[in-house]
Amino acid sequence: MPFIDHPRGKAYYRHWATAEPRAAVVFLHGFGEHTGVYHRYGFALNAAGIDLWAVDQFGHGLSPGPRGDFGSIDDSSALADQLTDLVEREHAGVPLIAQGHSFGAVVTLFRLLERSDRYRAGVISGAPVVPTPEMLDADTSFELEPGWLSKDPFYLDMLENDPLAFVDADGAPLARELDKAWDRFGSELPKLTVPTLAVHGGADPIAPISAVRAYAEQIDALQLKEFPRGRHDILNDTLHREVAAAIIEFIGEQVEG
Repeated sequence: MPFIDHPRGKAYYRHWATAEPRAAVVFLHGFGEHTGVYHRYGFALNAAGIDLWAVDQFGHGLSPGPRGDFGSIDDSSALADQLTDLVEREHAGVPLIAQGHSFGAVVTLFRLLERSDRYRAGVISGAPVVPTPEMLDADTSFELEPGWLSKDPFYLDMLENDPLAFVDADGAPLARELDKAWDRFGSELPKLTVPTLAVHGGADPIAPISAVRAYAEQIDALQLKEFPRGRHDILNDTLHREVAAAIIEFIGEQVEG
């Protein structure tokens, strides 16, 4: 099985491969997920000639760690760095796209700010760029309502029956890292220069789209594509085909335009 070595343990990764990729996406998932819930998205990218590489972050999927505990933003960024190294060794010269969902989007934004020379473009979804009410509760237990995430019955069934997926865990480690991010975003996000697409559900009850919209209005490099009926897990919602098509179009513009 493919693993990335890290001081916290071996992190599992997946690769959805095309024969001759025109771009490669390095992806970080969100809370309660793992790489295995993104097969549909991987196949959609492959059909457009784009590779997808994704890693199970710590505390998730087949990677070690307490349930739901990503570790630090730096830990997640290090996993993305090592995964990017793998991509570069396998496909030297192929344009790289940094992508993340939810907490993975937070990490991806910092990577785009700090490693602007490494990625041609970025894609974020469900990005919590302002404080999330659930994370401010003194009770550290954290449980998501599946209906907040998606209305797609296939995905909801997967969340219910996949032993590697979950909607509840101790939220203290996640809140700690998000607090650090929120303290930095106000001053640092306006410095973003890498072309970045935010795909976001207009009905996302976890990460308000209004905050992403406000940043997109301030930052030339950040563009927002809103899906009015979309929930938080926009890549796995009922609109997943339209979302994937928008991302593929954006990547094409960045690597071929």
